[in-house]
Amino acid sequence: MKIKLKKKIEARIWNKSLAKNEYTQRRLTFGQFAGKMIKEVPLSYIKWGILNFEDGAWAEMFARELQRREPKYR
Repeated sequence: MKIKLKKKIEARIWNKSLAKNEYTQRRLTFGQFAGKMIKEVPLSYIKWGILNFEDGAWAEMFARELQRREPKYR
């Protein structure tokens, strides 16, 4: 349990140090992929996140990542 909390805290610190447009370098602060960069998360999770996140910022970053990975969604 402490390891997950530590990963979440480290991810939040990392995210604060980034410019707003550096979304691919953002680290998730929640869920089974906490601490992982958006670009490292499976495509199925990206698609799920777009449909299920109420927080507009995360949904937008996930949508951008989907467009980066699959140009047909641009």
